[in-house]
Amino acid sequence: MKTTAMGIILELTAKQKEYIDNLMDRYCAAVRWAFKRLLDGWKVQDIRITVQGKFRLNSRQANDAVYDAQTTIKSQYELVQMHYENAKAKVEFTEKRIAKAKSPAKIAKLQKRLEKEQRKLAFWQNHLDNNTFPPVVFGGKKLFQERCKGNITREEWQEVRSNRYLSRGDKTKGGNLNTRIYESQDQIYLDIAADPVQKGKSVRYNRITVPIYLAQKPSKKTGKINGINYRQMVLDYLKTGSAYRVEILCRDGKYYVHVSIEEEVPMPYNHKGAFGVDTNPDGLGVTQADCLGQYRGSEWLGQGEWTYARTKRRNNQTCEMAKKVILQAKEKGYALAVEDLKFKNDKSVTAKFNRMSHSFVWSKFLKAVDRCAAREGVPILKVKPAFTSVIGILKYQHMYGIAVHEAAGYVIARRGLGFDHEKIPKILLDKLVKKKPEFKQMANWKQWSAVKKSVLAKIKKITKRKKVNSLVSWQIHRKNVLGIG
Repeated sequence: MKTTAMGIILELTAKQKEYIDNLMDRYCAAVRWAFKRLLDGWKVQDIRITVQGKFRLNSRQANDAVYDAQTTIKSQYELVQMHYENAKAKVEFTEKRIAKAKSPAKIAKLQKRLEKEQRKLAFWQNHLDNNTFPPVVFGGKKLFQERCKGNITREEWQEVRSNRYLSRGDKTKGGNLNTRIYESQDQIYLDIAADPVQKGKSVRYNRITVPIYLAQKPSKKTGKINGINYRQMVLDYLKTGSAYRVEILCRDGKYYVHVSIEEEVPMPYNHKGAFGVDTNPDGLGVTQADCLGQYRGSEWLGQGEWTYARTKRRNNQTCEMAKKVILQAKEKGYALAVEDLKFKNDKSVTAKFNRMSHSFVWSKFLKAVDRCAAREGVPILKVKPAFTSVIGILKYQHMYGIAVHEAAGYVIARRGLGFDHEKIPKILLDKLVKKKPEFKQMANWKQWSAVKKSVLAKIKKITKRKKVNSLVSWQIHRKNVLGIG
């Protein structure tokens, strides 16, 4: 598992600062030049040799620059494919909405949206057919536009485009030949390869050595490190002699260092049950199920700040909540079952819904769970999210007297343990299903879909509302719907 520790260069002399700035300038220029030559069809080896002489980089630095350019091109092709698939799905979704719409005004609005989405689809289709991608602006499109308007100076624009240096590691050379990290007298140093010096037939390099600080969180009360001690993790990793990657970034006049290492993780243990987690904008519904799928308890872990907190605080709270759930599962010897959600922008929705969905913690929570679970050796069971809430509400909420999200968490836990087929309760079959032979021929999820539609129709009739799309009021109208009141 790759882990990146962040740090900062503490002290730089004027000469050292000048050299690092010059090195980043040459490296970023080499990346841009290699990017263009790769698109022109040059051979990779020819580009490496030319970059080495043209930008006064050593062979490893030239290889890193070309690798950086190759990675950028690969990511752009992947983005074109992703945008095309999303645009195609949006067009299909809007066409279905138009087919179902009855109001002429609504159809007209949807038709305008469809035309806009079709133009986007044609744009990405054209790139896909020609094996191209939109222009790439090194430094950022927004800042480029600001530079065109004259809102930022040429020096500011060049600084943004030349603020990075990347050095990949090599195990055969003791970890990283161009940028070595070592500790001496409780201080960590970064040793950077500088100008070449000819000594006989061989070439040696002068070195620039600067002190760096790797971030850690010592407690003010106890002095112990809060969370993971990344500083010590890096130092222990350096002793193994394995490869590590170093990236230097210049921001607001400060020089940050990112050290990427390969973190060892334990093998997941054999679980005795599962914790099912239902993720929501304001908290988690966590439910325990043993190896037989039987209910063993549940709780609601509310986190209201997720809906309005600033990004850094929300990220911190999300990671803390993920760790809390993981440690609970580890203590019981259980696995963690979560929904295998796909984060795609493939639905034609309103701006309001987009704002809500983009502030949702699904993605952040699942990434935090994956990393924390790997470190603790907790097995992760990813399940399909379809109908978890519907099954939880209609089958288990009343049975165990639990909240909606806890009931959904129970379905997720059972599904993670292999109990995929959820039988329809007999009372629901008797009261809501008329054509039972045809109903039994349906797939399980279609059965639940049909039951949900019947329940919503009954609630709509009872409440005399025009539309009822949610099962939130199921517990209130349950007895009337089933005729047992």
